[in-house]
This record gives sequence, structure tokens and C-alpha cells, in this order.
Amino acid sequence: MAVTETLSEWLCGQRWEAIPEPARLKAVAVVYDSVGAMIACSRLPEVMALIKFLRRMGGTAECTMIGHAGPTSLVNAAMANGGMAHGDEADPVHLKSVGGHVAAGPVPTALTVGQWTGASGRSVLRAVALGYEVGGRLMTIFYRERDYVARRFYPTAVVATISSAVTAALLLGVSREQMQVAMCLAAYQAAGPDNMTKDPGHMGKTFQVGAANRNGVTAAFLAHDGCHAPSDILDGSHSLFDAYLGAPEAGGEMLKDLGSYYSITDVMYKRFPVGSPNQAYLQGLFSLIGQHALRPDDIAGIEVQIPQRGLKRIPTTRHASISALAVCAIAAAHGKLDFYHLHDPAGALDGPARDMQQRVKFVGREDWKDMEAGRRAIVTIRTRDGRTLTEEVWHQPMTGPELDRKFEGLVVPRFGKDKSARVAGLLKSLEGAANVGPLMTELAGT
Repeated sequence: MAVTETLSEWLCGQRWEAIPEPARLKAVAVVYDSVGAMIACSRLPEVMALIKFLRRMGGTAECTMIGHAGPTSLVNAAMANGGMAHGDEADPVHLKSVGGHVAAGPVPTALTVGQWTGASGRSVLRAVALGYEVGGRLMTIFYRERDYVARRFYPTAVVATISSAVTAALLLGVSREQMQVAMCLAAYQAAGPDNMTKDPGHMGKTFQVGAANRNGVTAAFLAHDGCHAPSDILDGSHSLFDAYLGAPEAGGEMLKDLGSYYSITDVMYKRFPVGSPNQAYLQGLFSLIGQHALRPDDIAGIEVQIPQRGLKRIPTTRHASISALAVCAIAAAHGKLDFYHLHDPAGALDGPARDMQQRVKFVGREDWKDMEAGRRAIVTIRTRDGRTLTEEVWHQPMTGPELDRKFEGLVVPRFGKDKSARVAGLLKSLEGAANVGPLMTELAGT
């Protein structure tokens, strides 16, 4: 079966109303959670570097750069909003692959192109749900098949380029043939070197995902305008999967349970604004600290067991929001993990955290090899009075009230209470919006 053609035909034929209610509800929540992360990240140094560059490039005033005053061109806004969508580690990831920031492709692209086209909230949400459908399936294949030693590429950047193109193409109302071309043109621009594991900041992730949104939107518009490209980028030899995985037939899985299973139902919202491999053990760490009323000085040592695969994704050279040793130490030393503390220009790894870091040890479990193990951890705390406290934990999904508290914690420091409440209301009622324009106007900064 021709994967690219079959998938494209299905995508173009899907109506919002035909998408099952659980997937529709998830689409609303994914936009809500993602926008909260985008607002918080809108002023980070890596994002500000993109904004400065894009303002220098100029262009027609068409679309909002979230959190910033003054519109810019469609493509510039796609890059800016894409960069802040993964400006750091607050945005949702894909639970089935236990990693990979799928929403960072379709959400910023849908909002930006939706503003440009004057799309309704339903049209934007449809584009998010179906863009995520492609992204989630790609991410699951990449995470399962990629060798973290031999094939050093960043799946999020590659996936975001394709899912962004699909999202934009849906809002442009392309044909099945044009959708095939859009995915191919997007793949031509996909990149994702993983040497950013040596980056002490977050520029590698921010820039690659910003570029992925810019490139995906570009691909969709070129396809809509009649450009030609091979129509089989997901099929066999010379396909996306052949290039990145050496597995030309892996694309067949893109069609498995198509229409009965929706990828967006497997979103994992981040309880803590740090890298995915840190999420499960932090629940266990905070649980032990709370249960036993532990103070930092009570802790003699912390041992955390996670899959060996996870340790390879969070080396100590990374920013404090990704580095496992830094994240664990900050959490234990301060009893919480706050986005704005992690990004304090003075440095989140202060004296107490640096002292705690010497007491933290991570153990990679070679026997935890299946994908589900990425949601599992064992945390052991040794106390100075001789106790050994242990908790095994599996990641627990966030509740609706938890998502609201997360949104407020990310957005209120940037927008204030009144504006944050207005934005939250517009996002939660997005399905009924006749035009996404008022939301995007409210999302601009001052």
C-alpha cells in the first residue's frame, strides 16, 4: 500500500466532527498547555535571539509573535512561535514514545497560519489534531528505531518539519496530491543533529524547532501554489525512514489503526518544566520528601534508577532544565521546580543545589528496555539519621486542575492575572470561535 498517498487522502478527508470526542477534547487541551509554555518561553534568551533576527529581516505585518508587540510576516511568525513552542522543556511530549515534543510542530503552525487565513477555531483544532496524528506516529517510530549511539539526530526537529507542513496544508485546503508534495518538500528541509547534547543552553532545540515550523509552512505554501516533488516520501527506498533510520519499510506503520486510534490521545503533559526522562522520578522524589517531611540537610544521598536509554538523553552538560543531576539537586534542595527559577539569569544551580548535587547518583537500568519503562523510576533517599526510604513510581497523568495551575504558573508572571484569565478563556472556548484572530491579538505582548 502506498503510505504517503493513503495517509494524505485520509488527512484531507477528515472532518472535525468525525474525529472522536476524546481526540477533540485533547486537541483543545494540547493547544491550551502549549500556549502556556509558549508565553513563558517567549522572553528566554534563545527565543529573544530569534526575535531580534526576525525583526531585522522585516517583512509584511501579518501575524502575531506570541508575547511580543508588533506583527511580522507569516513565515517569520511561524519561526518565532515555533521556537518558543519548544523554547525550553515546559511543552507536552508524546506518551507512547515517552518523549518527543510532537505538539511543538502543529500548535504554533496552526495558530500562525490560522491567523493568516482567518480560520475558525474548529479549523485550527482540526489542523492541530491531524498534524499531531502524523507527528505522533512518526515520533513513535523514530524513538523505537533510533540508536542513541549510532544515529545521532534529534527526532523532534525532523518530526516537527513534517507535522508543521501537514498542519499548514490542511488550513490551506490542499488536495491529496498537494499534501503528498508538502510532506516531501518538508522532508527536504528536515534536520536535527544531536550535537546539542553538548550545549549548556537550549539554543539547539529552540532553533531547530523554530526552523522546523518555518520550513513546514514554506513547504505547504509551495505545494499549495503548485510546486512539484516526488509523491512517495514515506514509502520504501529513499524515503524519510530510509534516510534517518536505514529502515525503508518502517513507513508502513504510519497506517496502523488509522482512523480508529488517534495519536493526540497519547499526549503527556509535563508536571514539571524539565526534560521528559526527569518526570517520573520527580514524582517519587517529591512524594518521599513530603511523606517524611524531609529537609535538605536531612538527606545524605539520593539514588535514582531510570532506563539506561533515558540517561543518554540527559547528559550533565545540558541546561539545568535537562541535566538529570542538576534537576534532581535543585528539586531536593528547594523542594520545588519553578520555571522562572530554572531560568533565573543568576543561575538555578545555586549553592544549596550544588551541594545537593554531590549527593545525587543516577543508575541506568539495562533491563528496562521497553518503551513503557520510560515512565518508570525507583527513588531511594538515605537520611543522615540512618533511614533508607524507597519509592517505585510510574508517571501519573496530570488532572484538569493541575493543568490550570501549571498554566497560571507559567503565564501570570508574563501577562498578569487579568490578561492570563482572558487568554485561558479564549483557549478553552476555541472550538466555538468564528475566527482565531481575536485570540492571536490577545496573545501579543505590549
